[in-house]
Amino acid sequence: MSASPFVTDRSWVFPVAPDELWATLARTQDYRRWWPWLVRCDVDGLVPGAEARCVVRPPLPYTLRFTVVVQEVEAPRLVAGVVEGDLNGPARLEIGEHRDGAEARLAWRVEVNRPWVRVAGRVGRPLLAWGHDRVVESGVAQFRRRALGHG
Repeated sequence: MSASPFVTDRSWVFPVAPDELWATLARTQDYRRWWPWLVRCDVDGLVPGAEARCVVRPPLPYTLRFTVVVQEVEAPRLVAGVVEGDLNGPARLEIGEHRDGAEARLAWRVEVNRPWVRVAGRVGRPLLAWGHDRVVESGVAQFRRRALGHG
């Protein structure tokens, strides 16, 4: 029996134009500076076929290693790919206009591939879900502050 996947489907509004948000996200070389929990991030850019090899250390005592393979890019509105490694599943970021700037919708459905985390997920699902949610929410706050200069 496998643990249920971690699902995110959330939207945030940023006080910049969609083109500016995309241009900022395209600065993949800055990701580690923006997100300190991103221990490693080797990224080939936001182009089809690119790979982002990542190591994430959430606020719990474990580390996740995975690669995001970019499958589809429609600049400046969409990047979609698949996550492979300790996490597996599809991921998608859509950027659109909003009356207050740009709206970013992030959606993914990843399953934990690491056996001990999968077992922990069955027993301690609320704790792992908390760690997942903390990384997502702190990541958005850090992006606002460090990448866009809004606090």
